[in-house]
Amino acid sequence: MTAAVQGHGPGRPTGPVLCVASQVVAGHVGLGATVPALAASGIEAWPLPTVTLSGHAATAGVRGRRATGEEIAALAEGLEAAGVLPRLAGLALGYLGSVQAAQAAADLADRAAALAPGATILTDPVLGDDGRLYLPAEVGEVYRARLIPRAALATPNLFELGWLTGRPVDDLPRIVAAAEALRAEGPAAVFVTSVAPSPGRIGALAVWEGGAALAHGPETPRRINGAGDFLAARLLAETLAGASPPEAAARAVGAAAALAAQARAQDRDDLPVASARWLDAPAAQLSPL
Repeated sequence: MTAAVQGHGPGRPTGPVLCVASQVVAGHVGLGATVPALAASGIEAWPLPTVTLSGHAATAGVRGRRATGEEIAALAEGLEAAGVLPRLAGLALGYLGSVQAAQAAADLADRAAALAPGATILTDPVLGDDGRLYLPAEVGEVYRARLIPRAALATPNLFELGWLTGRPVDDLPRIVAAAEALRAEGPAAVFVTSVAPSPGRIGALAVWEGGAALAHGPETPRRINGAGDFLAARLLAETLAGASPPEAAARAVGAAAALAAQARAQDRDDLPVASARWLDAPAAQLSPL
C-alpha cells in the first residue's frame, strides 16, 4: 500500500524530526548537514548517530566507531520509554552502516509509525554511488524489504535507484520508470538525486501519484560531500511545510545549488550549511515530464 505524504500545511511542523544517520566531527555530512538544514526551517532535529567519525569516510586518517545494532535499539527503547516518540513530526533515516544497525533502525521506524502515525518518514537509502556499493548488499536488502515500504518519501541517488529496483537507469524515461517501480513499493513520492538531464546540469527527479518533474540547476565541477544529506533534509522540511513534491524538489535543489556555488568559491568539499545565503535562494528550474 502506498504511504501518504504527511505534510503539515503552510507554516511549520508541530513536532521534532528524529534523524538517524552518520555523525562526523569535521565537515557537514550526515547529521552535520541534516540537522542545520532542518533547523533553518524552524524544525527541531533530534540526532541519533549510527557512526561517529573524525571526518568524512574518505578523509585521510579518519578515525571513529560504528554504533552497534544493540546500541541503536537501546536508544530507541529509551526514547519510547520517555514517551517522546508520539511527538514526532518526522523520522529521517540515512546512513546505517551495518545489517544490525539497519534492522534496529527498521524496528525504530515501525515503533515510530505506530506511536506517531501522522509523522512523515523519509528513507535515504545510502548504499553506494559511481557504479559501486560501499556497504554490504545485506544492508541494501533491509532498505528494500523494510525501510522503503515504510517510507512516505524515498531519496535514492541514481545508482541506488537502479540497484534497489534492478532496472536500467541510463536515460530519463527509464529513470522515471524505475522511480515509479520504487514508489509502487510504498513511498508516496520518490526523489531521485544526481540526475543529469544535459551536460552541465544536475538535479532531482520527483515522481508522485500526480506525475513526474525534474528540478535542475548548474552542476558544480567538483564532488561535494554531504550534498545528498542536505537535499534529503530540505525535501523533508519542504514537505512538512506543505509543499507538493515538485515544489519541494525545486526549492531543495535551488538551495543545494546556492550552497554548492559557495562551496566552490570557498574551495571546500562540503556544503557551508551555516551560511544564511541559501535560505532565500531561488527555486531551481522545474521541467514537467
